[in-house]
Amino acid sequence: MKESSSPPSELSGLKNIGRVTERWLNAIGIACEADLRRVGAVQAYRLIRGSGQAAPASLLYALQGALMDVHWSRLPAEIRELLDRELARADRL
Repeated sequence: MKESSSPPSELSGLKNIGRVTERWLNAIGIACEADLRRVGAVQAYRLIRGSGQAAPASLLYALQGALMDVHWSRLPAEIRELLDRELARADRL
């Protein structure tokens, strides 16, 4: 049996976080749920996007959903709107 090159991280146990997203998060210095909570979904999304990754718009919702233990497609409209406003405000700075 072949061993995995790296052990699963805490991030892989979060809803909406697959291998690609986990790699992107690790690359920007987010290694665990506490790191993601500290940075926040909007800033984590901006850092991933700023690192040159072709991050889909749904990733922002997926990151917030991971923090709320909700599938990104079930994130309440109010939360999505708030995230969109925060992202737009942060992008203007």
